[in-house]
Amino acid sequence: MTQRWLLVLVGIATFMLFLLVSAPAAKVLPWLEPQLPQIHGAGISGSIWSGGAQQLSVGSVPLTDVRWHLRPLALFKGALEVAMDARLNDQPVRANLGRGVFSGAYLSDVTGRMAAADLLFMTGLNLAELGGEMDFDIQRVVGLGQGFPAVAGTLSWAPAQVLAPLQLDLGKAQLTTRIEAGETRGQLTASGGALTLAGDVSFNPDGSYRLVGQVQKHGAVPQAVDKFLTTFAEFNNGSYRLEWSDQIKF
Repeated sequence: MTQRWLLVLVGIATFMLFLLVSAPAAKVLPWLEPQLPQIHGAGISGSIWSGGAQQLSVGSVPLTDVRWHLRPLALFKGALEVAMDARLNDQPVRANLGRGVFSGAYLSDVTGRMAAADLLFMTGLNLAELGGEMDFDIQRVVGLGQGFPAVAGTLSWAPAQVLAPLQLDLGKAQLTTRIEAGETRGQLTASGGALTLAGDVSFNPDGSYRLVGQVQKHGAVPQAVDKFLTTFAEFNNGSYRLEWSDQIKF
């Protein structure tokens, strides 16, 4: 009798799951939005199993021409997860978006490209005008809707250019991060330009960050950069040791 009831319960659970994933996405998404913080869509079509949206915003990131399909194998890990293809400012982007029973909302395997100026605008850091493109290959993003998320992955910027309020060529810059105890830790490097940089960075859930690194000049740099280094960094053996901390407002 026990085995029979177990089979009945498994059958009921399977049937309910089938109803969920085959239900119209336009009706299910409003119910899922509270479970997936900062996710909002418009122009929804299809089902949870396979569907799309004309527009989908993930926090401050606006996506268009969104298509998704359910990743059923993630259910065995205790997560509801979809694979997503979309466009971000007319550039293709791919990501897996999900929510685990114990891990909360997350992003994984995020790849794409965007203008450096657009990334600065989305993060609210409108202190400079940037040139070049950002390529991102992000393995994991957790802590969505809980302050500044923790990120593991690589962000490459080339050509790394500051266009205003001063002009500075940094060659190629790269930020590689990992997640430690719910916080972001990593290394920031820049080479091939007027400055080379190698440093350790940390980002906390409250938006505060810290950079500790070595900076070297190669040729002439803008007077404002010289003044910044002589004011806030310590010169020793041909390089500047810089310690800088601030907070990202979001």
